[in-house]
Amino acid sequence: MRSLPLVRGRGGFTLLEVMVAIAIASFTVAALYGLFSMQSRQLLRQDLEMEMNQNLRFAADMIGRSVRLAGYGNGGYIYGALGPTLGATNNPLPTIIPFDDPGGDGGPDAITVVYMDPSLMMDTHNGVIVNYDTASISFRPGFRGNSNKISQLETGDLLLCSDYADIRGIRSYMWTITGVNPTSGVVSVAPNDVYTDYVGLFSTLTNLTPVMTCSRGEVVTFYVDDDDDGVGAGSSAHPVLMMSADQSWPSNDDVPLVDHIEDLQLEYCLDDGTFSADCTNSAAWVSGGAIDATSQADNIWMVRVLLLGRSSRADFRDAYPGQRIALGNRLAAATTDNFYRRVLSTEVALRNVRYLAVP
Repeated sequence: MRSLPLVRGRGGFTLLEVMVAIAIASFTVAALYGLFSMQSRQLLRQDLEMEMNQNLRFAADMIGRSVRLAGYGNGGYIYGALGPTLGATNNPLPTIIPFDDPGGDGGPDAITVVYMDPSLMMDTHNGVIVNYDTASISFRPGFRGNSNKISQLETGDLLLCSDYADIRGIRSYMWTITGVNPTSGVVSVAPNDVYTDYVGLFSTLTNLTPVMTCSRGEVVTFYVDDDDDGVGAGSSAHPVLMMSADQSWPSNDDVPLVDHIEDLQLEYCLDDGTFSADCTNSAAWVSGGAIDATSQADNIWMVRVLLLGRSSRADFRDAYPGQRIALGNRLAAATTDNFYRRVLSTEVALRNVRYLAVP
């Protein structure tokens, strides 16, 4: 009987070889997972930073555009509607009103700017003479599209008119519109004789100048809603840059502009008394709290807007030591909260205000 030949080389892996293979595979998978996790975190942070940058740029652009228009079509101070309300009792409405921590809680600043709508400017009817206590302002409806411009005005809007012929300097008046008639060219207004700042201009002059330049008056306020008072879209957990397009703020009809804007601080470069300002000198810049809005509105040459953006979510590992930093004249937060932050600073030259006369 023949024996079968011995078959060699058919043995399996040893236990040691299997353990080494598993160890190598585990190390490789762990390394790949670590790389994937690191790249995922980096991608998330890049997305959050890109979102912050976009929010900051949009916020700076919105504020910058309006602030740049401050003083357009007026003499630096506006008499009549809103003057005693937003300014002092017997003082006109400044073209720029700085608010340093309006909430009184060490929070963000706010700013109100006043200007004419450049697209709706028109001259009053030179054949219609009215008293200072008039309830209507007349325009030539067929002249340079005035009828179309008047049709864009609404009841409740503000009518801002400037008298460039007054020997005392530019005088600007504001009324609240009560009705419009594009066909006749008549804009009905609430009389301004209830406002002391306006009436004080007409002790010897009872008529308005026959030709004034008028347009819709824009009174725009920018502020940060970061409290939990139930008014507005913002909260402490979700700060929002807001814009008020009316005369009452904060209110629930204000417009939310940009999410996650945590702080707005404003600084102003003022005239040094010689109708000039060295805005390259840090000593020329002051915070909003150092400005008398009722007497220094036409002394502002530049506005520095400081914005602090916050990421929409905290670091998911709670490892990033995020903290609200000091900005302007506002102190830093006392605790960390793991949010990413970015600061954007922009300076706006007020060319419309530089050549305005003091009332």
